[in-house]
Parts: sequence; structure tokens; C-alpha cells
Amino acid sequence: MNQTPSTNKSAAEIASVLVVVQASFSLMAGLSAIPFAIVEPGLRVLAVMTILMAAATFWLAGNLRRGRRWAWAWLVGMEAVSLAITAVLSLLPIGTIRGPVPLLVNLLMPVSVLVLLAAAKSDARHAA
Repeated sequence: MNQTPSTNKSAAEIASVLVVVQASFSLMAGLSAIPFAIVEPGLRVLAVMTILMAAATFWLAGNLRRGRRWAWAWLVGMEAVSLAITAVLSLLPIGTIRGPVPLLVNLLMPVSVLVLLAAAKSDARHAA
């Protein structure tokens, strides 16, 4: 395949868009937990942590789009941890991955982001 240097930028931009979508899902999950947090103190902490994680993910996506190498490294780590947690939860008999939505959000999106980030990194190496 004959790739141009713009492929590197395109893969990083597509990955940043997918990360923004992931952050939007996390923000919705955190905001939707707030009404339940009125009666359950543990959910207050989880709701706030989820909202803060979504804000950090939005920030990382913006920095990835600006071409910051450290944002690339943080996102690779975050997606790898996300996949590891998903693998552990799917092995437990609690039924965390049932249906297409959890499969898409918890498994396919992180894998897609990792593939795109790896493509952006390899294109950057070949262009240099």
C-alpha cells in the first residue's frame, strides 16, 4: 500500500473522534447515575469518578488531535486497561457483556482506537 503522510493524521483524527464518542458515553453514564446517588452514597463516588474520567478523556482526545505524543501514550494505556477490565468482567459469571451495546462500547471501540493509534504511530515512523 502506498501511504501518504496524511494517513498518519487521518488515523489519529479518527481515533480522537472515537475517543470523544467513548467519553460521551462515559459522561452519559455518570450523569445518569446521579439520581440513584441520592439514596446510595457509593454511587455518588462512582458518578463523580465517571464524570471526571469522561472529562479527562475529552481532554486527551483534544490533545491527540493536536498531535501530542504523551496523549497518544496515555490513550493507549487507558484503552489497554479498559480491555483488560472488560476481559476480567466477561470471565466473571455476572453477565456484563450481553447484547450488542456492551460489546460495542466495552470491546470493539477500545480495540478500534488501539488499532487506529497503532496505525498512526507506524505511519509516523515510516514518514520520518
